[in-house]
Amino acid sequence: MKTLLLDVGNSRLKWAFAVDQTLQPIQALAHGGDPAAASAAIEIMDVDAIWIANVTGAAHADALTAQLSARHSQLPRFAVATAECLGLRVAYPDARRLGVDRWLALLAAWTLTRGAASVASCGTALTFDAVSANGRHLGGVIAPGLLTAQQAVLGATRFAANAPGNDFEPGLGMDTEACVRQGALHACAGLVDRLAKAQSPSPLFLTGGDAEVLQPHLATASVIRPDLVLQGLLVYATAGTHAGRAQND
Repeated sequence: MKTLLLDVGNSRLKWAFAVDQTLQPIQALAHGGDPAAASAAIEIMDVDAIWIANVTGAAHADALTAQLSARHSQLPRFAVATAECLGLRVAYPDARRLGVDRWLALLAAWTLTRGAASVASCGTALTFDAVSANGRHLGGVIAPGLLTAQQAVLGATRFAANAPGNDFEPGLGMDTEACVRQGALHACAGLVDRLAKAQSPSPLFLTGGDAEVLQPHLATASVIRPDLVLQGLLVYATAGTHAGRAQND
């Protein structure tokens, strides 16, 4: 069984092929607001199924369906968050409102540990979710990521500054740009540390494009898993729940 798995995020497209239950190396690129066009970079290969985690909306899902079905001769199916899956129970009253990327990352963490765990996804948004030892989702938060936090400050103030950067230091900034960067860093790191300490579910998994940037500045021990959403998507695709949907269902 060969499956193509795609994680369509706010700014990046990540994908991997899975052979049976084994995920192959992950590839990623910035999609520039057009994930369907970016998907042309995916190697054309005969696959038995295509599964997608998409947070970019229905219009992009339609375009992805057209592009991928033409290239791979398979109609993609899209993951949908459900109230319960393999013992993981979602805290949201309406599970469909939980971002599918957050849900799949949490499903992967729960599958890996079968115990308490937390997940921080470090991207355009910084999200944090926790699951208890018995599989109950404890809830989560959504906050600005490192770049988004800088953009928010620079867009809402009048002082002159250059564009946001990614040159983070452990301490305080020595000029305006550095101060904005450090403010974003300490806000993001502080949020993750505070919630990890308050919720106490261990281990803490980090995923997302800024995970490696943020990890050295955390006081909390953590494990970087860049494949977490795709691992969760693979678990979901092979769970036999048939909860996914084709885009034209």
